[in-house]
Order: sequence, then C-alpha cells, then structure tokens
Amino acid sequence: MAGFFQNMFLGDPNRPDFTPEMLPKNRLELFWAMLKQHFFNLLKANLIYLPFSIPLWLLVWLNVQIMLSILTRSAETTAAGAILPFFKEGYFFIFVLGMIPCLTIQGPAMAALTRLTRNWARDESAYAWADFWSAFKANWKQGLLVGLINGVFFFFCAFGIYFYNFIAEQSPVIAVLQIVLIAVIVLYLSMSLYLWPMLVTYDLRLRHVFRNALLLSVGRLPFSLLFTFITALPVVLCIVAPGAVIYYFLIGFAFHSFINVSYTNGVFDKYLNPQIEGAAVNKGLRPK
Repeated sequence: MAGFFQNMFLGDPNRPDFTPEMLPKNRLELFWAMLKQHFFNLLKANLIYLPFSIPLWLLVWLNVQIMLSILTRSAETTAAGAILPFFKEGYFFIFVLGMIPCLTIQGPAMAALTRLTRNWARDESAYAWADFWSAFKANWKQGLLVGLINGVFFFFCAFGIYFYNFIAEQSPVIAVLQIVLIAVIVLYLSMSLYLWPMLVTYDLRLRHVFRNALLLSVGRLPFSLLFTFITALPVVLCIVAPGAVIYYFLIGFAFHSFINVSYTNGVFDKYLNPQIEGAAVNKGLRPK
C-alpha cells in the first residue's frame, strides 16, 4: 500500500526519464496523445460553455414547435408542407432575427473555449475553470463583436434565401445568384475555422483577423471545406435524429473546437509564426 501512494505522488521509479524523443513526431500523433490526455478536460470545458448555448437551443426548439403546430393544423401531411407557411407567416424572420443576440452571447464563450482547446492541443497547461474565465475576460469585447457580426451575416443570408426562393421570379440569373449566396455562406463558415483560434492567439485588430482568416480559408480551400464539413456533420445528424443533440450537451462543442485547433495550430506554425520574431513553433512535437 505504501508503494502505491509513493508511485501516486512521486511517480514510478522504474519509469525511464523523459526525453524529447518521446514526444509525438507528427500532428496526428499529437492529436491522439492530447485527446487521451485531456478527454475529461474537454467534458468539463463543454459543461462550462454549455449555458451560453442554451438561448440558441431554446430558440431552435421553439421554432421547431411552431413548425409542428403549423403541420398539425395544415392539410399537408409532410414536413415540407409546414415550411412554406413558416416562411410566409413571418416566423422565419423572427427566428433569424433572434439568432443575432443568441450568437452574440455565445461569442465570448466561444473565444474562451477556443483558448482552452488550443492550449491542450499543443500540450500546454490550462485549467478548465480558471483559464476559461481568464480567457473570457481577455477576449469578451472581440468575442461579442464577432458573435454580433456572425448573427447579422446569417440574418442577411437568410433574407437572401427568402427573397430568391419565395419572392423573385425564377430565372437563370436568380439561379446563379442562389449559387453565389450558398458559396458565400460556405466560405464564411470555413473562415470561422481560422477566425476564433487567430482571435485568441494573436494581438490583431479585428479587421486583420477577418482578412487573414479569409486568406487562409481560400489558400487552403480543400482542408477548409473538409473541416467545415466535419463540424457541420453532427448538426445535420441532429436535424435528422433530434436525440443526437445529447452529443453537444456532453462534449460536442469542446471536441469539435479541439479538432479544429489541432489543425489550425499546424497552419499557424507553417504560415504565421515563422514571420513573428520569437514565436515558438511546433509546440508539443518532437524537435527535428
């Protein structure tokens, strides 16, 4: 028993001394090693972040109930039959307008969560509770503004979808504009992949953060689309099977943030950090 407590507090004396050669040799090894090491930290971070997402979940739930009530009083028997009244009776605009304050509230918390997962992904120390609130205080202004910009952007995109599908007469020009709008939405979503990690990592003005995020999103378009798809896939699954929403309540927000920053840490080490004097690169990786 004495040996058990000695190993717990002092370590195993038979374990070999740590050497740099024991570190992961590539990004994939680093991802799996840090995921195993910080899995329970991700659960805790997700729990801390969760209250900030509740307004958005309530908004979505309320509008789903409205669509179901439209469906029950309508002669239509399919979900598609409830969508048109949902748009025409103004519920859709109330929904997207409500997303503006919901996404604004999420902004500072998203910045704090990204700061935590960024540190864990590159094998840096971070305490779930203390460092979350420390990052929240340090980034709340920019986080609020980015959340507000996100909400306004999606509001106008929703207006464009409504206009092209329910007001404008169908024509080849309208079809092209619809494709352009969808491309803009996808590009903006892929920018978010770089935007949040850059916001909490570098001391930049917000317009420079958006510009660099746009350049990286376009410059690494295949990877940007891939990780955007990985992020969006559980959302689609929750629409198809609403019970899957438990994934987000348990670990989903923190886990996808961890996946994304594991990728963007490597991108920043390749394109940004070498241009900054004194910036460390390849944190957590075996020295070459």
